[in-house]
Amino acid sequence: MPDTNLPSIHDRLQRVLIAASAGLIVAIITTMWFTEQLPATVRWPIVVLLVFLVALLSASILQRQVGELIEVPLEHCVAAADAMARGDATNMVPPATTAEFNMLASSINRMTEQMAAATQSRMRVEKLATMGRIAAGISHEIGNPVSAIANYAHVLRMRTKDVAGTTEPIDALEREITRIDRIMRGLLDYARPRRLTPKPIVVDEVIEDVLRLLADQGITRRFKVSRELEAPTGVVYAERHDLEQVFVNLMLNAVDAMDREGDIVIRSRINDASFGDSVEKRRTDPFPQKWAHRPSKRALAWLARPESPPTFLQVVMADSGTGVAPEDAERIFEPFFSTKQPGKGTGLGLAIVASTIENLGGTIWVQRAREGGAAFVILLPLHGSGLRAVTPESSPAVN
Repeated sequence: MPDTNLPSIHDRLQRVLIAASAGLIVAIITTMWFTEQLPATVRWPIVVLLVFLVALLSASILQRQVGELIEVPLEHCVAAADAMARGDATNMVPPATTAEFNMLASSINRMTEQMAAATQSRMRVEKLATMGRIAAGISHEIGNPVSAIANYAHVLRMRTKDVAGTTEPIDALEREITRIDRIMRGLLDYARPRRLTPKPIVVDEVIEDVLRLLADQGITRRFKVSRELEAPTGVVYAERHDLEQVFVNLMLNAVDAMDREGDIVIRSRINDASFGDSVEKRRTDPFPQKWAHRPSKRALAWLARPESPPTFLQVVMADSGTGVAPEDAERIFEPFFSTKQPGKGTGLGLAIVASTIENLGGTIWVQRAREGGAAFVILLPLHGSGLRAVTPESSPAVN
């Protein structure tokens, strides 16, 4: 946000002119007083010379101030605009010392960030279309042979169940066939549009059900799971299965990020777009909660849209694991990108999460958690806020 307490260009130049005028008057009066006893032929040339020198100095100071207050900030703005025209979204305008150019710098930087977010969004749409074509081809070309191999493996097991030494390789064969099938299904879930039947859903209830399901399966038994669910009225327009898939994938990602033990915290609350600079506080702290970090560019672009709601549901899933490197903060949502060891994941979980959240009209980003690991932050429009889930009819077609 621009600093509204900065002086304007008019005020700064007015101060310089007043100071220069006062200096000129003082110089003239002082010179005339000291040269009062001198002959007029000597006195007035000295006065004129001094006035000329003071005027020259004042002009130099004024020129320097004009360069500092106007020319240099204008050059920075022109350079950023030229970079934007070239498609470079990394050139930011530094803060200026006057209110006008500081507001201009803030506007250009915000425009640059939105352009970068729009470029990334366009690239994601293009990738989605490509992934859709790949998924269709894989489903046709690989799906049928894989199903046949699975059937043959089952027949082979039945015929060799009494043969020593065959159980282990057949188990490995079926395990790898299952992995291929899981990759194919994940790819189809990510890229293939399907008809949605959304309805109002209380997100806190979905989170509670997912935590209960994972606890019953023993997945989270070694971890301390904390709930800070403060949005009982946080209703979004979605399919329950999609929300369950989002939170299951994020929970499994948090579990995989920690070794044998650790902390997982999930928070929810109704929030607004007023970004404070104070550190986020816990529920028991006396002051209102604020943003712990400046949101990512994709979140700022989401909030800057004309149709974005003034209030929304914010969900944070944080862990005490290894975290996400800053250079991977965007790539982590790309399909097949994974920081896990080979064979530990398909690299589609977070891609499906991001795709689902965007289809629901929201956004997601990752930042460093105060627990030490990664914190995935989700913003979702509340039911009735004007933003609706994206349906296949309103979304770009994917072949």
